[in-house]
Amino acid sequence: MWWILLALLPTAPGPAVVVPTPGGPQLQIDGQPRPLRVFWGQRVGGSVAVGTAWQPLGFDVTPRIPPVGRCTLHFRFGAGAGSLELRNLRITDPAGQDVFPAGSLADAAAFGRSWLVWPLGDQNTVGRWSFGEGALRIELRDPPGGQWPDFHFHSAAKLELQPRVKYRVSFEARASAARSLNLALFDVANSTWRQIGAPPGYFLSQVKLAQQAGVDIVSFSAPNCWGPPEEPANWQPLDDLCEEILEVNPQALLIPRVGADAPDWYLNRHLEARMVFEDGRAVQRSVVTDRAYRAAAAAQLERIGRHLAERFPRQVIGLHPCGQNTGEWFYAETWGRPLSGYDPATAAAWREYLRATGAADWQTASVPPATERHGAPLGLLRDPVREARLVAFNRFWQREMGDTVLALAAATRRGLGAGRLVVFFYGYGWEFGAIGNGASVSGHYDLDRVLASPDIDVLCSPISYTDRAWLGTGPVMTAAESVAAAGKLWLNEDDTRTYLDPRQQEHAQEGGLVNLAQTQHLMRRNTAMSIVRGQGCWWMDLPGQGWFNDAAIWQVMRELAPLDQGLLRRTTPFAPDIAAVLDEASTDLLAGGSQVAARPLIYDSRAALGRVGAPYGQYLLDRLLAAPRQPRLQVMLAAWSLTAAQRQRLAARPAGVTRLWCWAPAVYGPAGQDLAAAQQVHGFALRPVTVPTAQAKATAAGLAAGLPASWGPAAAIQPLFTVSGPGEVWATWSDGSPALVVRPGEVFCGVPQLVPELLRAVASRAGVPLVTQRAAHVWTADVASDGARYLVITPFDDGPLAVDCGRDGRCSDALSGAALGGRQVTLPAEAGVTRVLLLQP
Repeated sequence: MWWILLALLPTAPGPAVVVPTPGGPQLQIDGQPRPLRVFWGQRVGGSVAVGTAWQPLGFDVTPRIPPVGRCTLHFRFGAGAGSLELRNLRITDPAGQDVFPAGSLADAAAFGRSWLVWPLGDQNTVGRWSFGEGALRIELRDPPGGQWPDFHFHSAAKLELQPRVKYRVSFEARASAARSLNLALFDVANSTWRQIGAPPGYFLSQVKLAQQAGVDIVSFSAPNCWGPPEEPANWQPLDDLCEEILEVNPQALLIPRVGADAPDWYLNRHLEARMVFEDGRAVQRSVVTDRAYRAAAAAQLERIGRHLAERFPRQVIGLHPCGQNTGEWFYAETWGRPLSGYDPATAAAWREYLRATGAADWQTASVPPATERHGAPLGLLRDPVREARLVAFNRFWQREMGDTVLALAAATRRGLGAGRLVVFFYGYGWEFGAIGNGASVSGHYDLDRVLASPDIDVLCSPISYTDRAWLGTGPVMTAAESVAAAGKLWLNEDDTRTYLDPRQQEHAQEGGLVNLAQTQHLMRRNTAMSIVRGQGCWWMDLPGQGWFNDAAIWQVMRELAPLDQGLLRRTTPFAPDIAAVLDEASTDLLAGGSQVAARPLIYDSRAALGRVGAPYGQYLLDRLLAAPRQPRLQVMLAAWSLTAAQRQRLAARPAGVTRLWCWAPAVYGPAGQDLAAAQQVHGFALRPVTVPTAQAKATAAGLAAGLPASWGPAAAIQPLFTVSGPGEVWATWSDGSPALVVRPGEVFCGVPQLVPELLRAVASRAGVPLVTQRAAHVWTADVASDGARYLVITPFDDGPLAVDCGRDGRCSDALSGAALGGRQVTLPAEAGVTRVLLLQP
């Protein structure tokens, strides 16, 4: 067994901590530095292949322990239109005796006695079923809008199984076209689903492949075992899952991912804890403003942490609590149109917030009406005075989610104790510029306070859902360099749809890869970026379908190990010359419908920055201003509403720094719109402009600098600004007024969109050394102790690529060792193929 094998190992894992080093925060296990490379998977029912002719199928199951609830068999049919037939289902014991009603699929009456269907009623948009010739026939059709529900059958008949007894599940099936059928047996008790048997799945085989590639850290979806208080705690489902992983890899280091949303039994007892939307709809989801729910979730996380620390003292190195939308701590249904916040708990918390801020009407105040929150009567940026209550609510909304994360992190730390990692999703500042109701509805703009918590070690998110595909850049969602400067590790969830993703529609929607070679190149691009920026990453088999079930994919992790080991020795942190900057309070001004400007400016800016030919970093404004080193080019994406202290610091621009001011720079302050105060910050005399669209046209000077003929959102946007005074005018609005003006040290871009050509031209003016003059995705990192420099370069087209390594030395291919030349090298580049170079003195 795994515990015997572990005892035979020469050493055992020690405490896992994130420690500050001169090169940035670093994971150390048992006092030794270690890259945070992780496999993430989940144990789901395995799949069987169904052909067009009748064929016998089945699997064996041997429960490890006595089931404590109701055993149920699930059939899931996957996404994709077609038909499927099932017949002659049996579940038998070793003597061949039926332990489940035989013939349950033969006709409607037998089916009704033994089976239930989910989802119910109108929510089932894909599945229909009928009976004939002793078989169940399922017809699947594409759903409206393309969003497939979790359509499945699950047994309702009593099914009693004994521990350590081998049972056989058998049936026959055929389909209109070859497809997969997923099935599994579960033990269900108190909303906890413990899988006790299934056809062999992909989870454990990928754990083994990861181990063979040198990746022993495993994160996985795990039950939270949160039952009613009057019932004894049952940790068996959680323990079983940990033990199964350790049996495959006794050296595995585990970071379970557990849900912290209230379970159904809790919500059924506490209806007041449910989220309520503007249309009066109450959903079966706990609202984070409910203090009783927050305390209950904290208590359960503390119990989970304590149990894991006691049960697996050397194997569990962390815990990852999840909740709200997709478990990522942004408000449920953030991407939808209806707004939440209309429950009693939010009303009470809002009044308490107003009382603490000195509002005279705090006792009678209501949550702002949804019509006001959706609206933008004064433009896409709210006026901090005329719309003060809406701006205050947006800040309150961030604080409530931030407070929840902080409270749950503290409870997790109490449970785990020191020497284990507390991991949270949070801080998607760049990703949520695309939200239709305004970025602040997410609750993710309280990162600065979260970074001050001593209880959180690792923050994480998926790689961005923009520009992640082949010939993209796989951007990061957050102010990653500010996270690192705060002593936290950032971890990228790489849920790339590899060539093994069997789903056709979503595979294409999410930029899925078509073959093994593309998969290897893209994983090399994403993982090398994480290494250079001092970040962690997990390769994620999101649906448990075996996306990484190929040793050839894991070869990429092995080949990048020297890069990982080399940069563990770095004595200076990743410090690029280009900084993309966001002020969290400024995002409170984004009104309903603001995505027409915030998406191209904030969300899409990463795709433009990733094609400049030089590396860039992402920062929170205040933390950048406090940093000892100031990047040469600072792109002020969201610095629209500034405090007096911020204005003072920004007005004292350091020598050698150029700032690119975007859209409405420093326009708002405590007194509302103040263009004179804005001029004191950056020197530009702004005035409002009204034009049909936010598109700008390059001037002759702009064209000479390499700008496209025109760019910008083809929509009427307010506010927009122009400037007067000295400077080179590189672009104009449709009325001829300046839209892009360049001065030494300061650049004004009123267009709420950035393009690579603009950024490259301004970077050159600012003295930023470009690694390539062509559009390419570039990252560099120095190992100051030995003078080495690593360069990661992904070109976007074929042909010779001239590379300037930035200083003299011997350049070689860091993966193959092949000599390439000196400081200036020319690579035979191929689009999408990432090269890793090493420059040595």
